[in-house]
Amino acid sequence: MGNKSWTTPGASRDAQREAKRQAVLQAGARLFNDHGYEQTSLEDIAAALNITKRTIYYYVQSKEDILFGCHQQGLEVLGETMAQSQDPGLPVIARITLLIRGYCAWVSTDLGATIAMVREHSLSPERRKALRDSKAEVDFQLRSLIKQGVAEGSLRPCDPRLVSAAVFGALNWIPHWNRVDNPVPQEEIAEQYLQLVFAGMTTPSGEVQALV
Repeated sequence: MGNKSWTTPGASRDAQREAKRQAVLQAGARLFNDHGYEQTSLEDIAAALNITKRTIYYYVQSKEDILFGCHQQGLEVLGETMAQSQDPGLPVIARITLLIRGYCAWVSTDLGATIAMVREHSLSPERRKALRDSKAEVDFQLRSLIKQGVAEGSLRPCDPRLVSAAVFGALNWIPHWNRVDNPVPQEEIAEQYLQLVFAGMTTPSGEVQALV
């Protein structure tokens, strides 16, 4: 029996197709994160959607397509956050705050969590490189903001590489401990992490920025 929610009444053919592809990605992401990529089959994803495996092939070519699609979608969302944090009209600390809050929100979703929960070797070499390049852009942006903060005196002297590694290490670990029945809201996690980061990094002038 087909899934009655699989079709959206009144939507165009293109909209229907995109909605169904999104449903496949969401179901795949949820199962990858909960049970592991290798342990999840296309049959499992089809069963979760109450459709046939054959139907899935109308929207993706393989299980790897689903995983890469999850990464692409998540990185597009993260790209919007990165764009906001590049606003030169905002103080450096406000820009770092935007980046960390956005990353925390993203990695707390099913799609975003795949980047932390599923190992890169599950992708082809070409896709693995594309993913690493995208992740490197986020890391470079945070490092750059930290350097600016140190140069202007709002942040204490530090090694941006180590600070960035610590921040993203903590953020990427969120899906590993917070996928529980009563998860901590991502807004609360972001607030606590920001307090920890800035408590150890800000100078008196930076503390003023953080309060604005």
